[in-house]
Amino acid sequence: MINFYIKILFLLRPIFLRLGVNFEQLVAIVGVKLKMDNRRARFNQWNKNQSESNNTFLLTLFLYFVMASAFSLLIYFSASVTAAYSLVFAVMMFMLAMTLITDFSAVILDSNDNAVLLPRPIDDRTLLIARITHILMYLLSMMLALALPFAIVSVIKYGVLAAISFLIISLLSLILIVFLTNIFYLVLMQFTSEERLRNIINTFQIVLTVIFMGGYRLVGRIVNLEALMNGIDTKVQWWHFLVPPIWMGNSMNTIIKHEFDSTKFLFLFLTLTVPFMVVFLVSNVFSGVFNQKIAGMDIAKRQEKIPNKVAKKGLVETLSSIFTGTAMERGAFEFVWKITSRDRKLKLRIYPSLAYLLTYPLLMIGTRRGDGNFWQQIEELGASPSMAIVVIYLCGTILLTIRSQISQSEDFKAAWPYELAPIIKPGEILSGSLRAIMVKFLLPITLFLSLILSIIWGVNLLDDLLFGMLTITNLDLLLSIGMSNELPFSTEIKKNGGGSFIRNMAYVLLTGIIGFVHYILMQVPYVIGVFMLIQLALALYLFKKYREVGWEKVRME
Repeated sequence: MINFYIKILFLLRPIFLRLGVNFEQLVAIVGVKLKMDNRRARFNQWNKNQSESNNTFLLTLFLYFVMASAFSLLIYFSASVTAAYSLVFAVMMFMLAMTLITDFSAVILDSNDNAVLLPRPIDDRTLLIARITHILMYLLSMMLALALPFAIVSVIKYGVLAAISFLIISLLSLILIVFLTNIFYLVLMQFTSEERLRNIINTFQIVLTVIFMGGYRLVGRIVNLEALMNGIDTKVQWWHFLVPPIWMGNSMNTIIKHEFDSTKFLFLFLTLTVPFMVVFLVSNVFSGVFNQKIAGMDIAKRQEKIPNKVAKKGLVETLSSIFTGTAMERGAFEFVWKITSRDRKLKLRIYPSLAYLLTYPLLMIGTRRGDGNFWQQIEELGASPSMAIVVIYLCGTILLTIRSQISQSEDFKAAWPYELAPIIKPGEILSGSLRAIMVKFLLPITLFLSLILSIIWGVNLLDDLLFGMLTITNLDLLLSIGMSNELPFSTEIKKNGGGSFIRNMAYVLLTGIIGFVHYILMQVPYVIGVFMLIQLALALYLFKKYREVGWEKVRME
């Protein structure tokens, strides 16, 4: 595979020489980076060996190909060339950009090789282009997996010229994405430190994930499929010249239909020139500044590690003293709270699901055509109390999501102090971590849902909300007391959930049954209020029993 990539570089040698790059140095740097990739897990940090990592990458390419194959039918059945190809390029560019930002941001901002490369006689331009080329090698494979089905359909419907043009424009879109992303990082570097930059990237990853998880519910209202199939092209607006997928869709229309006018010529001109303009801008203007910023990250890291001289009691310490009863619980509470605020990869595993579940009540509104305006749909939802129960218990499963992730960590080997410390009852640590999760996540969620329920279904369902949250808490405590537990951040990250699968399935099944029983009970006046007091007393008792869990109920790796 490495030899194949190196041969591609030699085919593109004239382009690199025109950019003013030292080609021999570039080939040497990229070759070493590719060899290093073969010696460590790539793309999937949960895998344990390189063969599994390679299989994961090949599986990713296969899934991209299958998804693109299904989506390529849009080109075949659509009568609007511009609309169909604009949508195709938008999806491709969005997926490649998401992959670049989520999987390769660490590669772009990696400063580990500076100690070896910076003292060598390598100019800034060669170093930056080598860094970008290394990433392009993998993104090119992903782009081909996405583009080939569309190219095949283009051959069938429009001919060989359309397919070749599509592949060329797809390559230009990839180049545009990669170099625009580098400019995006450089602009952020001008105004933020490395720590804040990584936080911004992490937030962006979370937003993109939420868009993918919830966007399918909104696409039916955004895309007018009837107009797309009837060949009705929208009128060109001024903002179309700011959106690259629209340039490319119009360029494909020009190539296929041979229709030329000043507007279509301008779209074709932007498609063919802007990617190369961005490459020239990055390689000639920003290369020196970018490498200086990357080199300065190591200095920023060392400066940020200087501890504060004065430690003041903050919000976390105050909350831990309120919601915990022992010193061990208090320590676990503060530990879990702070790690969930600082560990970026943990936040990336938790927050997308959290954000999606919180926005689910809003996604229920306005996702179908012909259902009236926004307020009319709210009234329709308000007339269905069963949907309120679904929302309560669905959002309550956030506790399951966080609990299943809170025990896992990349640094699980650092959990050895659990076994060396004189901990008699590990249940105190488990209880403290659960209290931290409830105060930090479940309590704000309950307040948020109380607002949503009051607006849509009225304040008379607030007691159902409290009853539901107490039920979910008691269910989690019962399963935790009866089954094995894992201490916070003490086990390796597992892709398949490991031994907690049975517990998770039992949790989901029991939650559904309890939600159905809840709906039946709410038909009888005052029953929910009486049972809520019983639930509260049960929760206090179960927390006491949970605190007494011994080592025989704890699993360590």
